[in-house]
Amino acid sequence: MSSSSTSSHTIAWLNNMNVQFNRYLPWPFLILGTVGVILNIIIFTRRSLFINSCTHYLLGNTVANAVVLYWVATTRIFSDGYNIDPSVHSNTFCRLRYFFTYVPRTLSTWFILLACIDRWASSVKAQRRFNSVLFARIVIVITTTACFLSFCNVLIYFGVQKTATSTTCYAMPGPYRFFSDLQYLTFYALGPPVIMLVFGLATLRNLRRARNQVLPHGVLSSNTNARRDTQLLIMLLMQVALIIVFTVPFAGQKLYDTLALAEIKSPLKTAQNNLCAGILRILSYGSHAFGFFVYTLSARIFRKELLKTINGVYQRFTGRNLNIAMDAQTCMTQIQTVEMKTVYQTGRLDA
Repeated sequence: MSSSSTSSHTIAWLNNMNVQFNRYLPWPFLILGTVGVILNIIIFTRRSLFINSCTHYLLGNTVANAVVLYWVATTRIFSDGYNIDPSVHSNTFCRLRYFFTYVPRTLSTWFILLACIDRWASSVKAQRRFNSVLFARIVIVITTTACFLSFCNVLIYFGVQKTATSTTCYAMPGPYRFFSDLQYLTFYALGPPVIMLVFGLATLRNLRRARNQVLPHGVLSSNTNARRDTQLLIMLLMQVALIIVFTVPFAGQKLYDTLALAEIKSPLKTAQNNLCAGILRILSYGSHAFGFFVYTLSARIFRKELLKTINGVYQRFTGRNLNIAMDAQTCMTQIQTVEMKTVYQTGRLDA
């Protein structure tokens, strides 16, 4: 078999793999993301969490993630998986498709950034006026409006791009394409996570200082708020890690493709790049689909509200209360904790 025949088979195999990946790999993200979005909305709208300003930013992130999953992922399945792509036939649809791709994806990361800033503000007593629900809602409206305006260029400079070998929907070639990819990389995948880490570390430092301060006896509400703030911060830091892992590689791939646009690629190299970009694009859905599971694993306050929700549904259908068993287990845990503290204190007194 000649080398040209082998190369043709390899190109065909790579292209077929790209199609199959785009047909089937997004579905686990869609299914898990749907479960996560529904549960997030149910839990974040519970009164015990809804009165917290940070929860409003997380709820905004959930809504943005829903748009990403049901618009971005599904249109990509049809276009790359089944070759059903109206955006290559209509400039209007092309522009709207990318506009409603960039805006919700960017908003999802910025809402997490705002939640990190909110946790930092809660750790600084002089800034507690910024932790009100009303202030959070105003910031959400301003951020959403600013994001819509910043990507208005997509509605003008994106369109159907025809070449001798293909027809695609993307930004106009030249300096604007470089600017568009750089804007996407900076405001979606690179800038927000860096700022999140800065505020996250600053918040940890403030909380550590607060723990070292001696509180008056009986200040239970302060301890409860401190625990809640710590749990929310840990949850946010895990979300930051999720964003970095899933989004930065894809945004970097987009920028690389733009920088190498003038490079003459062989059909084999083009097929390899397309497969790599397709895989990274699908993996980027993870930052929008797995948020609920990050929250559940990292924050006890979130798990507690989830159990309350499950108990409410169970009680409505069966008339029985799951909290009986849970309360008994909690009681035993508290008794064991008191006994351990007593032994520890007795040991210190004997010493």
